[in-house]
This record gives sequence, structure tokens and C-alpha cells, in this order.
Amino acid sequence: MTQKTFYNAFARTFEIIEADSDDLRREAFRLRYKVFCAENKIDLPHDKGLEYDAYDERAVQHLLIHKEKGLVAGTVRTILPDPDRPLFSFPLQEICDHPFLHSEKALQLCEISRLCMAREFRQRPDDGSVLPAFHEQEEHGMPGAPGLTYLRRRIPYAPLGLFHAAFKTALAAGTLNCVALMDPMQFRSLRKLGMDYRVLGPRLTVHGRHQPLVMNIKAVLDHMADRNPVCWEVLSDRGKLMRRANELASYEWHDTIFDESTREGLIDKLF
Repeated sequence: MTQKTFYNAFARTFEIIEADSDDLRREAFRLRYKVFCAENKIDLPHDKGLEYDAYDERAVQHLLIHKEKGLVAGTVRTILPDPDRPLFSFPLQEICDHPFLHSEKALQLCEISRLCMAREFRQRPDDGSVLPAFHEQEEHGMPGAPGLTYLRRRIPYAPLGLFHAAFKTALAAGTLNCVALMDPMQFRSLRKLGMDYRVLGPRLTVHGRHQPLVMNIKAVLDHMADRNPVCWEVLSDRGKLMRRANELASYEWHDTIFDESTREGLIDKLF
């Protein structure tokens, strides 16, 4: 199966929509309650079968819809920085004391959270309690066609759609860096899909053992384009997100070379 076929197959199976109405947001909150509160017994704020908190007032919510079944398969929220209170922008800042989260860099971050999929899409023995697992057996090399893969089962690839929605939101806001709190059991799946990330401090005992991490969207897309181009097509929407990430990165290249004193002498454009 070629990359084009994979992309089309994924698009036929799933649809990603922004939860931009009260009804759609309730669908996101309802799924979050089922996964986090009812199934995993996590003590999170909830009311009448809906899980939500104060951060949802500023968050962008997305739903992953399974077209054939007409079901909400997954959800994710992306929280952008609060310019008025940058050091109090994200839930992760409340529980993680890493300096990266508590400096002026916070204005250049977003947080990806409440990433989950419905139980109907996590039914195999090896699947996690929040997301489906991805294993080597999901992907098989095609004889005589190195680098090409075919899809055995589409569900393990579904989190790509949720990450795509979060990355698209971040890039639209001019943000390249995302932080998240994830179960370390999910890291194997992320690596197999070609996701690139960096651990942000020690594991935290919050609703179980979870690991804070940081992802640079351009680095993720660059890494996946090299390691897993089939999944890259889905995550980047055939390169659309890559173009935006490259554009943002081009504005920041000088920040890693020049210090504050020498940067003042730079000319932005030559005519």
C-alpha cells in the first residue's frame, strides 16, 4: 500500500472536527468523563457525566469521528498560553517545577492534554487504558518495496489524527513547542509511529505515574518524514503543517546563534 493509499484509507475512516459549539464540546467532555473518571477512576472535576475544568475556557477542543460507526472515537484539547498570566497558562505548570515551564519561554508553548480514545477503539489485550497501542505487527514491509507499508488495522494509527489537530492549533497560533503529560506505557507507540519528543524532568505521581514531555513540532515532522513517511502524510496533512512549521522556524533561527546583545544589531530585511 503506497503512502497515497494509506492517507486516503485513513481519511475514509476518520474525520477530525473542531468542537466549536456547546453540543460538540459536551461530546468531548462526555468522552473524557467516560475514559478518565468512569473507566480509570481518576479524580477530575466533573458534573453530570461531563469532565471539564477552568482551562477548557481557553482550550481548543477537537473530536475524532469514526465515519462508518458515526461514533466519537477520540478527543484532545490544546491549551494556548495566557498572555496576561503566562506562568499560570497550563495545568502542567501546577504540578511540574521544571524551569522550562516557569520562565518567559512559557509564552512560546502550548499544552496538549485530555488526549484519549473511546473504549470501543481500545479492545485488544495490549491496548492502553487511554489510547490504543501500536506494535510491530501493525506494520509490515512489502517485499521488493523498501519503505512502503500496508495497513493491517487502522485504529492504532488513530492518535495521529488527534496529534494533527493539536499541532494545527498550535501552529495557527504561531507556536512550535508543545508540552504534555503522558503515561510512559504510551511512549513505545509514539516511537513506532515516528513521533519525536524529549522527557521534561522526572516522572510525576499524578493520577498514576506520568511523564512530562516536550515536543517541537518541526522536529517531530522532520523525524517522522525520515522514519515513517506513511504516517507523516497523515500527521502533516500531506505537508501542509510542515510548510507552516518551516515558516515559523525560519523566524527563530537567529535566536539560537545570537545572544541578546548581538541580536540588537541585526537587520531584519535587506532591500
